[in-house]
Amino acid sequence: MEINVTGSSSWIDKLIGRDETHTPDDPCAQGMGDCAEVHDNASDFIDGEVPTKLTSRIRHHLGFCDDCDGWMTSLAQTVGFVRQTPQQEVPDSLKQKLQNLSDD
Repeated sequence: MEINVTGSSSWIDKLIGRDETHTPDDPCAQGMGDCAEVHDNASDFIDGEVPTKLTSRIRHHLGFCDDCDGWMTSLAQTVGFVRQTPQQEVPDSLKQKLQNLSDD
């Protein structure tokens, strides 16, 4: 899944499944998962790297758990902002200083 992180929260809505209707008797409600499952798989979920069944369970859970929905939204926004940050080359002098610290 390719995610567009340009300022709009619509990509987060699509990621989380807010564009889907969730009811307690949804087929994906079986094995809905819990908060720990959502938190344990959040990074892979945001990157689109979880299996389809787990994606359905997480989306279903987010549709009913306001705490996890808010937490996931915040995490996804943070990931989006970090991805938009220009990459900087680390100077060799700093790399050497860090290496020296790890050697001590």
